[in-house]
Amino acid sequence: MSTSKTLGTLAVLVAACFLVGGGACVVSVDPAGNGGGGGTGSNYTTTVNVTHGGADDNAVKIIVVNSTGETLDPEIYVSTEAVIDTAELFTDARKYTSFGVGNRGLLGDFDTDSFTLECATARVIGTQGGLFGDDLENPDGVGQQRILVLDSSYTCGDTITFTFSR
Repeated sequence: MSTSKTLGTLAVLVAACFLVGGGACVVSVDPAGNGGGGGTGSNYTTTVNVTHGGADDNAVKIIVVNSTGETLDPEIYVSTEAVIDTAELFTDARKYTSFGVGNRGLLGDFDTDSFTLECATARVIGTQGGLFGDDLENPDGVGQQRILVLDSSYTCGDTITFTFSR
């Protein structure tokens, strides 16, 4: 799928999230060229679960779970404002790394960490899919992109769990 077609599809899906409202709406975008797979013979997945409660009324709690036996960069991104496309969300400036090993946003095998974000700073939260493997510059695989929007996918006080598995 071309980039412009993907971006147009993303805009329609995000708009639909706002129109539908009520339930948790998570926009899923498979990374270009690999359908969410990754390295040879790999099958990496990224899932998101939103539950009500777990954080105070002005915050959202994020739990990141690495259920693989490999190093993980979950590639968590946070925006204080609405975004039009994935390129606007997935920038170095919006990458959130204040968790995990050495507060670098990395998780070891079978590791879990959590953090809390104030709702005022977390209008859009997403993962680029996660990078798996001991060499994250040349990963064994990647998961699927997931994008959540405040008041459509989650509300203040909710807990969002990103689970990365194989």
